[in-house]
Amino acid sequence: ISLVIAGSMISEEEAIANYKDIMENWLSYLKSKKERYASLAHKTKLTTPDTDINQAFEWLKYNCDWLVRTVPEIGSGIGAGIPDYPWWFGVDSEYALQGYMAIGQHDAVYNTIALLDSVSEVVNGNGRIIHEMSTNGAVFNPGNINETPQFASLIWKIYQWNGDKSFLEKYFPTIEKGLDWLLTENDKDGNMFPDGFGMMEIHGLDSEMIDVAAYTQKAFQDASEIASALGYRGKAIAYSETAHEMAMLINEQFWSEEFNSYADFIGTDEQALHLIEDAIVRADTLGKPWAVEELKETKAAILANPATKPRPFVLHHNWVVNTPMEVGIADSDKAEKALQTAEKFVNPFGVFVTGIDRDESAGSDDGSFKGSKIFSYTGAVMTLPTGVQIVAENNYGRPDKALNYLKRMTRSFSYALPGSIYEVSPDYGMMTQAWNIYGYAVPIVEQFFGIKPDAANKRVMIKPQMPSEWNEASLENVLVGDNSISVFYTNKEGVLDIRVEQEADWTLEIVISADENEAEVSEGAKLSTTDNQMLLITSSEKTLQIKL
Repeated sequence: ISLVIAGSMISEEEAIANYKDIMENWLSYLKSKKERYASLAHKTKLTTPDTDINQAFEWLKYNCDWLVRTVPEIGSGIGAGIPDYPWWFGVDSEYALQGYMAIGQHDAVYNTIALLDSVSEVVNGNGRIIHEMSTNGAVFNPGNINETPQFASLIWKIYQWNGDKSFLEKYFPTIEKGLDWLLTENDKDGNMFPDGFGMMEIHGLDSEMIDVAAYTQKAFQDASEIASALGYRGKAIAYSETAHEMAMLINEQFWSEEFNSYADFIGTDEQALHLIEDAIVRADTLGKPWAVEELKETKAAILANPATKPRPFVLHHNWVVNTPMEVGIADSDKAEKALQTAEKFVNPFGVFVTGIDRDESAGSDDGSFKGSKIFSYTGAVMTLPTGVQIVAENNYGRPDKALNYLKRMTRSFSYALPGSIYEVSPDYGMMTQAWNIYGYAVPIVEQFFGIKPDAANKRVMIKPQMPSEWNEASLENVLVGDNSISVFYTNKEGVLDIRVEQEADWTLEIVISADENEAEVSEGAKLSTTDNQMLLITSSEKTLQIKL
């Protein structure tokens, strides 16, 4: 039985023509689709000893393709999730598109950014990036605070991959306006921490949020790089100074030595006490006596030692407290403590969105998310917090810890829907989610294999940070600008072998911790030592190889 469904937004005649076209050409369309999927799989092809991760990574490329939404007269871009969120979101795209770029799905990246930027300009006009827009063009939320700085960082990340200065020039005006909007209109007390909602959609969490602060700091640092690339030296210096000051302030004012964690937020005692009451009800309803006890102790401490000024509070143990490690601004001592603390708030599938929801599954190896009859994310473990934690662990030289989280997340692959990873781990919410690719592609491509693109200068650095379990791994056909890079890594029987291949004649660099006298390199390669005593091997040949 053949079933054909055809339609048109223009006329009945076009719908009939589409129907006839499909009936007559379905076989060639099917062949084209198979070829296109083979092309998706060919780019950034991963091979590791972990076949589950290999398979999940391949299918995530197909998932990414499923999520592209092209609507005539509106635009094209990636949806956030299927089936409930097929339309366009700011922050979901800002995470996901970093992964899309690393797997070579560039059209989706450029189209989505153009759509978000153009609609944000029409709706807001001040650099603020929208949060949510339906496929009919309606904007439901003009933008949470974090989405504006994350847009700036996304633009810089994409530029590193494509090297297109006109791309920077196109979006820099939006970034300039957005950064000004952040600190001029949203920083009431002038302490450099914008006020307002970040990633946590909990009523009342709209003071000075840790994720907003961390992403704003990163945005100013990245905007400094953009300004420098475009020749705006004065702006580059000003943005860099702001970023430097913000990093120090975040480490000074958000850190809680008592909890060995960054605070959820900075706010008044009144705000904190109100949030504690709500959190106690939440924890009690979910049957979390440990959380109720901790919250009551925090409440008593606040009442016994009142403050007249805003101060940091650790209440929910939300996943966003790990964003300072994700963006790399936590000093090493705080990072080690915070990453250790974060391990308390995981289960076999990943990281809890809200730590006080932690349950008995934290010590088990199996389970399913017990969702409520009315759709709710309360009690959820999600792929985004887990992905952020993977990136954070790698930032501080802990690839084995990072791989542990990646394995947890991969347990959700095909758990309910074959070939996909659910939004809420392992089997709740959207059957596929755009930001899943962030938690795979960014740590695998940029951190484990250590690919640091600099397309503008036709240069690619390889600084691998491979998990100890991956003694043989490869990543092939990674698109960087108009070049294609492949990395082959083996570490067996005391011999480390790293080979990098390219199609163009760019400058390739391998950076590793090694003694120059022990290195055997390919013909044409030059050896030197970096400022931090790492071995640097450089070549412009098609192949660069080092054996130790």
